[in-house]
Amino acid sequence: MKTKRFSCSIYAWTLFVCAFGLVSCHDLTIDNGGYLSMMNRGTIVGNDEDGYYLFSDGRNEVAICYGKGLDKYERAYYSLSFKEENRFFSDRTPGFTIIDNARVGIMETYKVIRPISKAEADKWGITHPDSCSVDENFYFSNSYGANCGYFDFSTLATITHDLYTHYEYASIPIDLVYDPARQSPDTLRLELCYRPHVPEGWEKYRYEAGTFSCDISGLANLQEWNDSLCIVVDTGDKQLHYMPISKKGFKKPEPFFDF
Repeated sequence: MKTKRFSCSIYAWTLFVCAFGLVSCHDLTIDNGGYLSMMNRGTIVGNDEDGYYLFSDGRNEVAICYGKGLDKYERAYYSLSFKEENRFFSDRTPGFTIIDNARVGIMETYKVIRPISKAEADKWGITHPDSCSVDENFYFSNSYGANCGYFDFSTLATITHDLYTHYEYASIPIDLVYDPARQSPDTLRLELCYRPHVPEGWEKYRYEAGTFSCDISGLANLQEWNDSLCIVVDTGDKQLHYMPISKKGFKKPEPFFDF
């Protein structure tokens, strides 16, 4: 039998590994009344009255939480804690796992961006060449590709000003723009408008990275997409940024009550 100290050390190490690059990890029993724990990334839908549904990006799984206040989150990296008897397979979707009555801890919140049309972006001066910068730090951060109405990416997102006694923060404006005339059935093309600006008077500052989720569900009917297609994001650099998606991947997950 493992000692309590050894069990806690293994638990801490597993959480460390999960937090640095894995979407989810193997279940792990902890010394807390037989609960299992895992880390995950996904979409949160629901409400305080009926419960919240956390749909995993990396597996065919949803966790249901009856806690309060999760309505402020849409996309997140989170921890789950649950008992084995509350995990079972759905009768309506073969191979789909349901975890009922899960405890949830939000580890990181992803800011959600919704693409805007070129006409709207031009109207507000978002696409003006003098205001946009090449984003050399952009990368897709979800190895599973786009699904459930979103894709994730990371880049430098915040400017931090060090005043010795405290910090000040400035968010970097970021938009994703689509031109209907440039779309094709096998390719969704987006242009990243990245506009970093250091506030006047800031001398000692640094850039910090952040993760974003792009909500592409509103583009499902932009045209007749192929069953399989590719998302291409133009960031202004010479690198080709692309990610696969299926036509069904434009649809967001929804709560269901007949599992």
